[in-house]
Amino acid sequence: MIIFDFDQTLVDTSSVERLRADRNWKAVMARASNLPVYEGINELIQELHDAGQTIAIVTKSPDMVPRAFIEAHGWPIDIVVGYHHVKNRKPHPEGLLLAMSKAGVAPGGTYHVGDQPQDTEASRGAKVIAVGAAWGCDDRSELEASKPDVLFSSVAELREYFKSELGI
Repeated sequence: MIIFDFDQTLVDTSSVERLRADRNWKAVMARASNLPVYEGINELIQELHDAGQTIAIVTKSPDMVPRAFIEAHGWPIDIVVGYHHVKNRKPHPEGLLLAMSKAGVAPGGTYHVGDQPQDTEASRGAKVIAVGAAWGCDDRSELEASKPDVLFSSVAELREYFKSELGI
């Protein structure tokens, strides 16, 4: 199973960061169609799906934001755990554990891809492989300091990693 964070991992949401901080989700959704998906993400998601991987998104945002991208881009993602689905948000592992429960998978062989130290901490708590996604970071030093199991500067590097690890 592959669990992705959403903001700054799949989609560049930096232009709506202030709106997100203010929890102005209506304004975020109004701009959602203009937010760029990182280069290679659409292909990676499809390749993972084609290889039989279960794919999920666990985000601190409401689930309506990633669901809009799932629909707009035809992403084969069935499991989305958002802000309202958990009592404890990242860095607590509750969202990751819920996604794995919905998929019926155990932590072994599960990967969590995220751009924040909180993602690494949540991965550790859920006993999954912590994958650092630095391509959306302005300053990757905090992510590096969190010591994910692997760290990538580009989606292309992540795709190569999954090709070797999962045979996609």
